[in-house]
Amino acid sequence: MIRSFSELEEQAKTQQPKRVVLAMAEESDALSAILHAAAQGIVQPVLVGEIPVIRQIAEQLSVDISAYPQIQAYGETECAEKSMELISSGEADLLMKGRLSTAVVVKVVLNKKYGLRGEGLLSHVAITEIPEFYHKLLLMTDAGLNIAPSLTEKISMVNNAVITAHKLGIPVPKVAIIGALEKVNSDMPVTIDAALLSKMADRGQIKECIIDGPFALDNAISKKSCEVKGIKTVVGGDADILIMPDIEAANVFYKTIAYLTSCKIAGVIMGARVPVILTSRSDSDSIKYHSILLGVALV
Repeated sequence: MIRSFSELEEQAKTQQPKRVVLAMAEESDALSAILHAAAQGIVQPVLVGEIPVIRQIAEQLSVDISAYPQIQAYGETECAEKSMELISSGEADLLMKGRLSTAVVVKVVLNKKYGLRGEGLLSHVAITEIPEFYHKLLLMTDAGLNIAPSLTEKISMVNNAVITAHKLGIPVPKVAIIGALEKVNSDMPVTIDAALLSKMADRGQIKECIIDGPFALDNAISKKSCEVKGIKTVVGGDADILIMPDIEAANVFYKTIAYLTSCKIAGVIMGARVPVILTSRSDSDSIKYHSILLGVALV
C-alpha cells in the first residue's frame, strides 16, 4: 500500500520510463514538472505546442530540452489533437495537460476516432498527503469535471476512484459519501444518494469497496467525531476515498489544500483507456510533478 508521494516516487523510479506527451507545453510549471520527472528517470517527455515559445520558457528555466521530441502545434485544439494522436498510435503512454483548458482535453479524449474513450464516465480523482492530520493518502472526487452528479454518475465516480485506490495498493478501499451532515434527510438529496450508494455496496451492486454515508467531512476523517456523534462505522475516521456532493464542494476542498496548506496533492482524469494527468493551469510545479507520479502509477 502506497502511503506517501515519496513512496510513489520510489516506485516510479523502479519502472521503465513512461512516454508522457505534454499538450500545449508552453507553460512554465508544467514544463518544469515534466522535465524534473525526466531527470529522475520517471518519464520521457514529448513536448507539443509552439516550439519557439517552449524553448524560450526552457531557457528561462535554465533547462535543456534538445534531447526531447518537440512537435509544432498552434492553439488549444491542435495541441490536444496532435497529443491524442500520439497516444492513440502508441507513440506515447500518457497525456498531460499543459496550458490548455480542461474542456478541450475532455472533448478530445471523448472523440471516438482516437479509441481511448472508456465505457463509463470520465471523472477527476485527486489524492492528497496530509501527514500532520491524516494517517494515509486520501483520495477525493470530483473537483474538475462533473458539476452536479446524479446517482448513476456517482456510481461511476466511485468506480473510477476505487480503480485508482487499487492501483495504489488498497485492496478494499473505504468510501465515504460526503454531505453536510451524517443523517439521511429527505430535504437533502445528497444524503439520500449516500444511503442508496451504501446499500448498493452492501448488496454487491458496487464491488471491491466498502461504502458508507452520508457523512459530514469530520465524520469521514475523524474517529473522535464519530464517537462523539455515536456513529458506528468502519469507514468513518478511516476513509480512503471521499465522494463529494458536487464540483463546488470538491473544487473548494482541492484548492484549499493546494493553496492554504503545505500538503501534497495531485490530480488525474480516470475513466478513459489511459489516465490523463490533469491539474489546474494555475497549480504549482510541485502539484504537477506529483500528478505525473500518480499518472505513471496508474498506467
